[in-house]
Amino acid sequence: METTLGAEGIETPHAEPVPRLRLPRRRRSGLVVVGELRLPLGGPYRPRATLVRWPDGRLLWRVRLWEVDRAVPHVVGTDTLRAFAQRNGLHALRQEIDELVARAGASEGV
Repeated sequence: METTLGAEGIETPHAEPVPRLRLPRRRRSGLVVVGELRLPLGGPYRPRATLVRWPDGRLLWRVRLWEVDRAVPHVVGTDTLRAFAQRNGLHALRQEIDELVARAGASEGV
């Protein structure tokens, strides 16, 4: 690792590039990722909604929505995503949501 002398006379290290690590599907925290889908929003940003089983058994979706200048994570229930699909006439999205929830129910005993 190289260093350079900063404005205050302090050595500043240059970080070496580090490859991005893939997170395992099961984490020590007890969260289990069931699956994910794309949300068809207007504009160039197509966020993913990730269905997660929490340690207490709840199924919640993690969605990163664009707010002003950055993507901000949100946690929403399945009913919220179903209502979004219903209101916007997105029948294929509604079907994907139901399939992932069914998959979570089938793998609950695993």
